[in-house]
Amino acid sequence: MNKPTDIPYPQGELPLPDDFKFGTVVVSCDPQVRQRFMAKVYSILSTQLLLSLGFIGAVYRFPTFQEFLITHVGLWVFAMVFTLVSCIWVSLAPSKEDYDENDQVPWYALSTKGQRGLLFAFTLCESYCLAGAVMFEAQDAVASALLVTTIVVFGISLMAFSGRFQMSEGTMGSLYGWLGMGLWILIGICVTTLLFGGMGSNMNVLTGWLGAIVFSVYLFVDTQLIFRKVRLGEEVKCAMMLYLDIVNLFLSLLRIMSRGNDD
Repeated sequence: MNKPTDIPYPQGELPLPDDFKFGTVVVSCDPQVRQRFMAKVYSILSTQLLLSLGFIGAVYRFPTFQEFLITHVGLWVFAMVFTLVSCIWVSLAPSKEDYDENDQVPWYALSTKGQRGLLFAFTLCESYCLAGAVMFEAQDAVASALLVTTIVVFGISLMAFSGRFQMSEGTMGSLYGWLGMGLWILIGICVTTLLFGGMGSNMNVLTGWLGAIVFSVYLFVDTQLIFRKVRLGEEVKCAMMLYLDIVNLFLSLLRIMSRGNDD
């Protein structure tokens, strides 16, 4: 039997030690390992965003899809509930790879394939919900929000990976506290709107700006956390975290663009 050191590896790639496969913080790995991890995260994220973009385009391209969304409200509500449940499951479920062969694995633990499968279902339902959320908005407003979101995400990603804008863990902890407060304010506004009716146009724009600021900062901090807090094997969790930041940033910008389009 060949020893592990006798196993051939592709040119330019080094074998990963067993303790580097799962559970190791990305920042402590070799640059090659970090690059592979980042490539996996952004490949998954790109697939998610393309799927969502396809649903948004389809809702304007095919009137039958709009009619289906309108006549099947129950399916849209189910997609929302499934999105929430699957998001919590992927975020909190332990990985099966973290357990030894003799350990009893809980039913809610997910393998790598299970994580990716659940993430695909989550993205599919989230994209369906997005299509229903934007179908009554003007195409110009949606296109403008998509363009601005792309520019903002690109700029924030460059800043987050630049050495000039690195933050200490204490600073990131403080920011998360303020961001959490802003997020609860947004949730409170949404719940109040659902219970007591729609908000005025000025309040809608103000909420849009607040959401845009909150999720822009979330995206900046979460992008830095990819290397500093996340462990190998958590590519799916990273991709979902960034995807939610981008989607919420887009929806916040759409609120602002919709008001500008009305004016």
